[in-house]
Amino acid sequence: MSARTARRPFAALLVPTNFTEGCRSAIARALALPLAQGARVELLHVLPASIPAKVRAAVEARARESLADAVAQMSSAGSELAVTSALVRGEAHVEIIRHARSIDAELVVIGRHGRRPVRDLFIGATATRVVRLGDTPVLVVNAGGAKPYRRPLVATDLGDTSRHTLELGLRIVDSRTTVRVVHAFHVPFESFMAPTRGALGVVRKPYREKAVAQLDALVAPYEDQARWRKIVRAGDARSIVLNEANFNHADVIAIGTHGRSGLARALVGSVAEDVIANARCDVLVARPVRFSFAPP
Repeated sequence: MSARTARRPFAALLVPTNFTEGCRSAIARALALPLAQGARVELLHVLPASIPAKVRAAVEARARESLADAVAQMSSAGSELAVTSALVRGEAHVEIIRHARSIDAELVVIGRHGRRPVRDLFIGATATRVVRLGDTPVLVVNAGGAKPYRRPLVATDLGDTSRHTLELGLRIVDSRTTVRVVHAFHVPFESFMAPTRGALGVVRKPYREKAVAQLDALVAPYEDQARWRKIVRAGDARSIVLNEANFNHADVIAIGTHGRSGLARALVGSVAEDVIANARCDVLVARPVRFSFAPP
């Protein structure tokens, strides 16, 4: 994607739902995103594969009825959208990933129950697994709200997914928005190299200058796409990203996962996972290049 096309409206979204309040928030957020005319928004409900035969028909009937109600509500809210639904059986995160690929979804929008740890995300750890194992960008919706994003924060490690993360962040806002982009740099053996407080600034200076130059170069192709506020801090990336988001009342954080090849490493213990778990706002997770998915 070139800088000229960074702000494309979304043409295909997948919104998994188990009909909870968190999932209703995800539906509202999906409708508030920049969507192309005639965009496809598909609601997906995954039933367990192990439903007893004697209640299977009744459970499926209730699920289809709930899906039909949700589709009707979405269709009335966005008459220019193509709202569809699907009901499948299987393991939730596997079916979400498969379905996202089958409809060429550009984004999976998943709700969470509230400001609680990752284990409390949509259907337990489903959202975490979709982020870890899938290859479609994921928007984890932390709070209800149908207004466009106005205070985005893009977190970048200046690595291989940084450009994609920046472009994805631009796609969810308009050109009048101020986009804060933050990078946390690390000085190896800082405490050894700077045993006194006075020496700390001297030791950090070349690392800061390099980080500033790299961040400037990253943002340069997109200077006319938004109003920018570039932030460079020394320290732990998790704390810096969350502190910046809280201090500036961010309504969404865009962040990338690590990946040096088509196969991204799992998010366990990563900055992205900590941000998803602890952010007060929504979190948009950019993924590395697609890879061949095999169910775990």
